[in-house]
Amino acid sequence: MLFGSTQSLEGGVVLGKIVGFIEFKERIRRSLENILSSEVVERAKRDSHSFRSPRPCGMTIHTGIGCSNMCVYCYIYDMGFPKTVELYPLPVEGLVYALSINPYIVPTKTLAAYGSVTEPFNSVTRDFSLKLIEYVYRYLKLPTQISTKSILDEKIVYSLANADSRCSILVTVTSIDYAKILEPRAPSPIERIIYAGYASKHLHTSIFIRPIIPGVTDSEIDKIFKLLAEYSIKNIVIGSLRVSKNILIKLKQASPSIYNEVLYRLPREPIKKQQIAIYDKDIKEKIARKAREYQLKLYTSACQANIDAHKEFCNMCLKGPCGDIGRWETAEEADIAEFLEYIKVRYSRITVSRDAVYIELKDKISKDKIEYIEKFLKQSLKTIVRVKSR
Repeated sequence: MLFGSTQSLEGGVVLGKIVGFIEFKERIRRSLENILSSEVVERAKRDSHSFRSPRPCGMTIHTGIGCSNMCVYCYIYDMGFPKTVELYPLPVEGLVYALSINPYIVPTKTLAAYGSVTEPFNSVTRDFSLKLIEYVYRYLKLPTQISTKSILDEKIVYSLANADSRCSILVTVTSIDYAKILEPRAPSPIERIIYAGYASKHLHTSIFIRPIIPGVTDSEIDKIFKLLAEYSIKNIVIGSLRVSKNILIKLKQASPSIYNEVLYRLPREPIKKQQIAIYDKDIKEKIARKAREYQLKLYTSACQANIDAHKEFCNMCLKGPCGDIGRWETAEEADIAEFLEYIKVRYSRITVSRDAVYIELKDKISKDKIEYIEKFLKQSLKTIVRVKSR
């Protein structure tokens, strides 16, 4: 058993689950250092994958830099990413090494999210992405989720199924009629749906209706859902549109009518590169009603789909609990105590409830250390964690 309530190491020492995660990562680190050059190791240590903390949807893992789809609603260009695609500058094994030394990542528990700043199956990134997804799962067992607008052909589906048989795939579709305006260089949304139907026979596949474009997505929702029914797709994930000043300019140039609808729903105008979410509660409610009519399972966040796909359970945020209720386990106080002792932090009280963990420390420690404890335990236990220092 790789991960359970305890792990037995050399010399007969038995570790609790949480410390076991740390020791397992350490073995991965050592094994990769044996095969990597010192130059790659040093580059990996400086790479953001080695120190970024996971987002609520998981650890965003970059297979490339930039995107050539030129979607007018995309935020990555405001972040400085180019409109062309380049492979990520670390080799696959170097990227896995960077993840293995990231203090916040927990093997088997931290969700892996591919496709946040590039198209993972673009012709430039495709082979690299497939190999990276395979290696990350092989070494660290991070539950895989991929966001894509690509055509999921047989090679991609076969490779993903072999890398992580419970992989969660999100295929973005925001519009059919306005696709050429909103996503000028992306593949046809109808083709995306057709191939998503093929993928759904082998993997947990959802249509990613994000961002919801007011006046567009809501008016086309029946058309989209009829196609999903035709190709036997059972899941959707929905998400809001966030706009910056530049995105508003591009929307206005692409379609004044869409721009006006978005502007009407903005709580305030964004400043510079600031991203502001539009008001869309009424549209989400409409989509939810339609989803029930079409007997579709609706997820309100990407991570919900990943948790479901991997038959896991999560109670880390107010949207929870999510996933398999049968896997809801109350944290063990002894495991938490062992973890705190392992990292040389003294505690006065650990309070464990079904919904949260509260820790009171004996000493005053740095904010960074508190952040580490909260984030690592949150990932390990999939529950809310609060730490109070003196």
